[in-house]
Amino acid sequence: MVYLLPNTANQSLYLSLYEGRYTLADFTHYMFSIIREENSETGEKLNQVPTVITDGSGYSHITVTTSTLTQAGRYRYVVYGQNSSTNIDDEDASIVGIVEIGYLELIDNGTYYDVVETTTANDIIID
Repeated sequence: MVYLLPNTANQSLYLSLYEGRYTLADFTHYMFSIIREENSETGEKLNQVPTVITDGSGYSHITVTTSTLTQAGRYRYVVYGQNSSTNIDDEDASIVGIVEIGYLELIDNGTYYDVVETTTANDIIID
């Protein structure tokens, strides 16, 4: 799960985007789309060209913004490969294909991880 803050610029993400280069035709840039469809017929969408910090076979480090998304909750993200440094239309001819799809959560309480509660039974020692 990816966690981001609502209404905040320059947030770092570590994804495995480079793998899309093995299955898609060659492309030069990514387009990152954040979509919320909950409680809405049309949905809320934010498309952007992320800033790529590192893009290698192990991981891709990008920065994105959520500056127009103010409501916390679960969203979907779609990363497209494209041949444009400015396009933010997911139906544009510069889009080569989908690189990655996943879920992200906009949270405003500052918790970036899931706390797992576990209980362990006491050991029994018999003499």
